Amino acid sequence: MLNTFRKIVFVSLAAMFLLSACATPTTEAPKPTSAPAATSAPAATKAPEPTKAPAATAAPAAAGPKVLRLARATYPDIIDPQISSFGIEIEVMKFCYEGLTAIDNKGNIGPGSADKWTVAADGKSIVFHIRDGLKRADGTAMNASDFEYALKRAVDPRVVGKQYADIMSDVKGSHALIGAKEDAKMAQADVDKLYAAYGVKADDAKRELTVSFDQPAPYWLYVAYIWETYPTDKKKVDAAPTNWWNKADGHSCNGPFTIKSIEEGKKIVYAANPNYWRGKPKLDRVEATYITDEIQRFEAYKKGEFDEVDVTPATLAQVEGDPVLKAEMTRYTAAITTNLAFNNLRKPFDNVEVRKAFSQALDRTGWVRDVFKGIGKPTTRWIPPGVPGAQPDKPGVPASDTKAALATLIAAGFGTADGKKVDCAKLGELKITYAGTAQNHARFQFLAGNFAAAFNCAITLDPVDSTVMTALVKDPKTNPQMARQGWIQDYPHPQNWLSVYWKSGAFAARYGYSNKDLDALLVKADATVNFDEAVKLYSQAEDMLLKDVPGAPMNHAEVIYLVKPYLSGLKQNPSSSDAEWAGEWGPVWTYDVDLTKVPASYPKQ
Repeated sequence: MLNTFRKIVFVSLAAMFLLSACATPTTEAPKPTSAPAATSAPAATKAPEPTKAPAATAAPAAAGPKVLRLARATYPDIIDPQISSFGIEIEVMKFCYEGLTAIDNKGNIGPGSADKWTVAADGKSIVFHIRDGLKRADGTAMNASDFEYALKRAVDPRVVGKQYADIMSDVKGSHALIGAKEDAKMAQADVDKLYAAYGVKADDAKRELTVSFDQPAPYWLYVAYIWETYPTDKKKVDAAPTNWWNKADGHSCNGPFTIKSIEEGKKIVYAANPNYWRGKPKLDRVEATYITDEIQRFEAYKKGEFDEVDVTPATLAQVEGDPVLKAEMTRYTAAITTNLAFNNLRKPFDNVEVRKAFSQALDRTGWVRDVFKGIGKPTTRWIPPGVPGAQPDKPGVPASDTKAALATLIAAGFGTADGKKVDCAKLGELKITYAGTAQNHARFQFLAGNFAAAFNCAITLDPVDSTVMTALVKDPKTNPQMARQGWIQDYPHPQNWLSVYWKSGAFAARYGYSNKDLDALLVKADATVNFDEAVKLYSQAEDMLLKDVPGAPMNHAEVIYLVKPYLSGLKQNPSSSDAEWAGEWGPVWTYDVDLTKVPASYPKQ
């Protein structure tokens, strides 16, 4: 995965970017930003004291416990395998569940709940064999029908708020289900009529699940790992259809861990699953504590309250200047693209020329250099380097050029009568919405100032609560006029970057974007069994997409974490999909703690 791979749904890089639009901000909204004067250098601050390596405790109590304490940023909006779509949500489910196949940290497909499978010669069906003896954490036996239920629920019109249903669009008969209006009260008979043509059939006697397709889907073994296939427990869902997922006992897990407790908005605790087919994990417990303020997370890590934490632009300099912290740092390339997302249904971004102009006005180099302190790489492309089909050396959306941005807007009819300036009244109100953390205020002031300087028009900053941000971007009616969004790779195939995200009705719907010619090209690419030929078609599709500028790619990301030296497994299993914590996509059931080296602050029970 490190060189070829990546998760979210975008998915969302915690509180730094993501979602949101018209919710009430939790902090006072800053006033519109007018064309800024040159920014002065920040006042010098007192150099922080070097971090002292914590003293190890004496020999620990006999049996542990072995606990991984994660410092997390944004609490998940919803934890439902057939509804969720963001990395912060998928992270939780990956601890708890496992799909038909599994993907390792290098992007390799391997066995999951299915121990083997057979792909038909024509590529139009796959038969998965559910491994013998598969159990949920409570010991309940599992079979093919558990996964049939999950794949049916993924497209069930009665499940309201589905975010990832379109990933099942290759399955035979899925379009009628995906296209049906969501209605929690739809009659069972009407749903059954739609299911009759749906290409998902379980045979519990043979422990086989057959998935049939309208056309070859050569990447579908990747899709078979996805959380859409996670075996939600029907009994739990039927007992509380709309909120079964927000209580720990709603999750009948089949993955390496089970959810022990949920403290909404604050903390999720996981316990090792003794019935996991690979064997009980070495870690007894995982604790994920949610703190939106990145400085607060960082300081808690330094005090020994956490074992792992993200490194951000606000903390990078201190880490690099501290020998102890620098030794604990791990940094690697991520298959993640951040995008200045435009709501293509909202004026003035319903006009492609306006979108081009804002792409030209965007100072990508300054964003990475000054705002993110060199973390990441500026880009005008969508697919990041290392992913099959990437074209990193080819121009993408219009590149940064302030003079060209001004000329583009004026030529598009947004200029004054003399044709020398932008007529701000013609553009209307311009607003950037973001998760309202203290650090984000400064970051998005940079963007607002960037556009205000280019066009001499006011830009309103619209901070909202980070959890609200996650919810708002899921609907084109509430998705902001402008926001920083993006994509974290689910699996290392260009289909995941293009068809899953940009087809009409997929995540593109959040942007209000649809291009039927692009859809047709992607359908052709998706059905092309020869991978090299498919990549050529995907490359053409990316070029077509970028001409429309539905959003303006800003940068490809890096991930940087601090990991305590008494942990093993996290640093040793990096993945370009590690958007939430170091080693997230590795074999978590093997991760371990050396209890002879933990600090005095480490849990005793």
